[in-house]
Amino acid sequence: MVSFDGAGGLDYEEQRDSGTLGPDGFFRAESEGFSARRLEVVTPSLTAVSHASISAGAPPSLTGIVSNLFQPAGSPIGTRSSGFDAESETEMLWEAATRQGKRVAVLAWPGVSQRSERTRSPLGFPWTEAESPSALYVGPTSDVPLLDPDFALPLEARSFSPPKALRLPKNEKPGAPLLGEPPLLFVVVDGTDDGRRNYDQILAIDSRGGLRASARAGDWFPLTFVADEHAGARNVLFGRWCRLLSLSPDLSTISLYIGSLARNRAFPDDLRRTIDRRAGFWPGPPDQLLLDSNRFDTQSFADQATRLSEYLTEVFRAIDRRGDWDLLLAYQPMIDEGLHVFTLKDPRQPWFTPERSERARAAMREVWKAADRAAAAYLSFRSRGDVVFVSDHGMRAMTHSILLGEFLRRHGWLKTETGPKGEVRVAPGSLLDFAVSGGTGFITLNLAGRNPGGVVPADQAADLVRAVTNSLRALSHENGDPALQAVLPVAEAASLGLAHRNASDIVVIAAGSTALRAGFASRPGDPIIGPAEIPGQHGFGPDPALDGIFFHVGQGIGQERVPSFPATGVAARVAERLGISPPGARPKP
Repeated sequence: MVSFDGAGGLDYEEQRDSGTLGPDGFFRAESEGFSARRLEVVTPSLTAVSHASISAGAPPSLTGIVSNLFQPAGSPIGTRSSGFDAESETEMLWEAATRQGKRVAVLAWPGVSQRSERTRSPLGFPWTEAESPSALYVGPTSDVPLLDPDFALPLEARSFSPPKALRLPKNEKPGAPLLGEPPLLFVVVDGTDDGRRNYDQILAIDSRGGLRASARAGDWFPLTFVADEHAGARNVLFGRWCRLLSLSPDLSTISLYIGSLARNRAFPDDLRRTIDRRAGFWPGPPDQLLLDSNRFDTQSFADQATRLSEYLTEVFRAIDRRGDWDLLLAYQPMIDEGLHVFTLKDPRQPWFTPERSERARAAMREVWKAADRAAAAYLSFRSRGDVVFVSDHGMRAMTHSILLGEFLRRHGWLKTETGPKGEVRVAPGSLLDFAVSGGTGFITLNLAGRNPGGVVPADQAADLVRAVTNSLRALSHENGDPALQAVLPVAEAASLGLAHRNASDIVVIAAGSTALRAGFASRPGDPIIGPAEIPGQHGFGPDPALDGIFFHVGQGIGQERVPSFPATGVAARVAERLGISPPGARPKP
């Protein structure tokens, strides 16, 4: 079963009908098996929440995973739990399969973090964070001039004009351990013997004078090394992807992207070594550094999304070759990564221009093509077993965002303080706390007798909830449109599947093209409702446009396409095909 994060069911049909997709991927799955126009996802339509409900066959009111980030019930003000790491209060599909004698492999499936007994699998490849961040060199400048190298070029390199070295900014996380990455110097050279200074190439040279890589403008190139030991593993492959974005022949402008440093993590370690050998190092997700205000490099971003998709597909092939599993849960995030930055459809969006909108649509077509190629690769397994494609949500174009915490602070319900790093945070004596993800927020009363250090007396709780909900329901845009779709005391959130103590005391869902935003205003007079943070967002209430995809191909499954299928029905369907009881049920005799 593969999750294509962010792949909306209606968006898929638009891509299919426009000719973006080929015959061997999603279209083949639709033509050969059972599928639904929409996988009805739970509320809120967030990655951690949806995957938990798909895996458990249960809504958030039963899993307890109500958001990507939430305050666990009964915890002190300021406590946060990640929905990606939290353990579900119900059994998950991988647990049910393992309990009933099936061997499970997991390839970055959200929720299987490999950090606890319940979130671990015998064969595991968790989502990986970078060891050090990316950087972007743009120069030369008076502060960062070009230098004359004090060494000879490698024998295999030649320059017909004086070579020049780039002085790069330091690019390590503070306190990051020494990983053994060889120091490199980047040198620009003139490789054309035409009697003119015509710089056209960059070289990466190590401290011994060895040539590690060379690139012309537009070229991607990897930089790799093997660490003898890292975090208990031996002979660990590290790497970073770099790209020479631009190089003026006269050296007036040089743009060099240096990707984040990363490695694979997999269990057992022999699987990690196989992945190192067959797929290479962890390439990381697309980098928004390439889409800053001065650069809208859609091609580089799409290249990174495609590279990650192809890498994850190759990891699947490596695990498939082992053959020692019955259920594999895999993950492909490229559509979600793209839509967050490329959903430019509304002229009211801060980043919108007709030219940018067209470039964004073209980039998303490339991302969908990469996803479709991955789908075709997974479908090669259908002669040996079932293949299921799901997704967790679609995407909505954003125009505005609401500073929920600032709203509560200005009404006197939320108190803040300055933290040790200068950050503004909720103070321990505050009446309320809040957490937001996407379009949904949760407000928690700092209740005496329930929350450690609580200050709100129990006999005042109902009045406080009533005052906050009434004020929020009156919040509107300048044109009078409601800013919020729903403001509900948690007891009234049962119809949304959110009546759970982790949903705090008040559930807030934004309306239309408005998302919720963490943090606080910089100045007292700043508006509560401002521009959107990113072009695309999800995590709202029920909405067909935010529903996902569902395809199921396998022996004996006839071709059928239905209007919708519930996300909470996926686990039981997969369990039945495995010949086991679904999560939470007694094992079959």
